[in-house]
Amino acid sequence: MQPQPVRRRDLYRRLEPIPPELAAAPRIRLGVHLENAYNLSIPDQTYMADGWYWLEWPEAVQQRIEAEKIDPDQLVEVVNNIVGYDFSVKADNSEPQLRPDGSRYQLFRFSGHFYIDDLNMRRSPFNQLSLPLLFETRPQSFAVDGEDPVLLVPAANREGLVGAYASIRGYQEVGVNIQPLIHTYPTDFDDRSTHAFPMTELRVFYRIPRFTAFLQWLLPLLIVMAVVFLAPSLEASLGELRLAIPSTALLTLVVMQQTYQAELPPLPYLTFLDIIYAYCYLIAIAQFVLFVWGINVLAAAEAAVSKETADQAAPAAEMMLRRSIDLADRRFQQISLAGMVAVLILAYLF
Repeated sequence: MQPQPVRRRDLYRRLEPIPPELAAAPRIRLGVHLENAYNLSIPDQTYMADGWYWLEWPEAVQQRIEAEKIDPDQLVEVVNNIVGYDFSVKADNSEPQLRPDGSRYQLFRFSGHFYIDDLNMRRSPFNQLSLPLLFETRPQSFAVDGEDPVLLVPAANREGLVGAYASIRGYQEVGVNIQPLIHTYPTDFDDRSTHAFPMTELRVFYRIPRFTAFLQWLLPLLIVMAVVFLAPSLEASLGELRLAIPSTALLTLVVMQQTYQAELPPLPYLTFLDIIYAYCYLIAIAQFVLFVWGINVLAAAEAAVSKETADQAAPAAEMMLRRSIDLADRRFQQISLAGMVAVLILAYLF
């Protein structure tokens, strides 16, 4: 049985500016305060968080809530929550507060386990990490492609989105963003006429300090490769020592890359550091082949000299071979070192 190709996926589009056809739709305003973020697992693409969110809605929405008998804690859901039994939402008050302007207000405390949907590790370990919280309206009648849409937009005051304990160990915060979206599902669920719902997306951005990432992941690799690049400078007659360097470097590179990849989920592409490792493997293998060639050539020349001492040209031929090997070593050093610089730049840019 042949699988069908995936033709559509969930579509997210910005709600700002609000389209003219939705300008008159009532709006639920959502505020968020992410107090704690912890237990980050990059291999599982998950993290845990808790904090508060609050909703403010006008009288028009309140009338629909009463008519449809909707509980206030069912107005929105956090769609990237992944462990249902571990997710909790508790209202701060038993009933929404009525404000002087006629709007309703309700504060909620939330806690749960969330999925990181946008994990781009192409520049790892120098990549930026974003932790999302995706709030979406729950009632089907609020859908933006329905007869009476209701929008979900961020509160006017967007200060204080992140609390004091939202720092992730080993990372530094670099920014936060909140924006309204429209989430269009690629299915009508077989019994619905609507499948586009308003959403508000909060993302907190983190990054490993560049100098820390360099010292932790790139510097050990460069030290190993510095030994590899210096190996051709050894005297050609030190064959066993020369052969030991690229073979040892290969084993070291394998262990280092496995340690690095243990920190990542399975990826369908190569990260920045994976590309560097791939180039280092090629250099170490090429150097091993170069040294094998040089050792074999020297061994053959020395055997010719010891076999026929009457041949006065043999020592001179051996010296020429040594010079050829030295020249090949120098060119290999120059080309491989220049290639390393080029690969570092290109792998980071692309």
